Amino acid sequence: MALSARRAELADAELLRQWRNDPETRRRSFTKTVVAAAEHRAWLQARLASPRAAIWIFSEDGAPIGQVRVDVDGGVAEVSIIVAPGRRGKGYGKSMLAAAMPLLRRDFGPGLRARALVLDDHEASLRTFQACGFRVIGPAARGDGQQATVLERQERS
Repeated sequence: MALSARRAELADAELLRQWRNDPETRRRSFTKTVVAAAEHRAWLQARLASPRAAIWIFSEDGAPIGQVRVDVDGGVAEVSIIVAPGRRGKGYGKSMLAAAMPLLRRDFGPGLRARALVLDDHEASLRTFQACGFRVIGPAARGDGQQATVLERQERS
């Protein structure tokens, strides 16, 4: 699977919002509500302007297939991933995540702990992160009643 990656731009706002608002994506997310265009655009502008965040859009043969996002705080990079509807169940999540780890190191430096927070019932996502070297740290302390697992991957210096 030959994927290409590029940084997201403001022109990607609607594509990213469509992926984010997809019913299956929302079911597997901590935030279940539909996000309005203006709200999403403002959020994306803030992410794109932040020196501590990155969104990479992955494509195959020129067609976008998903995104990996990181938000860096201290020595931890929180990683999230969305595979585009119609592309799920084909191994793209694992390929994108594996390709994003060197991008994380390149853009933010070595030594970060990549961390993911995954809903317990999202077995495919749990398997994807584990297949890419993430290890279960334990349950997530959440106040909203959703059960989740924290996974981490230590980057080598």
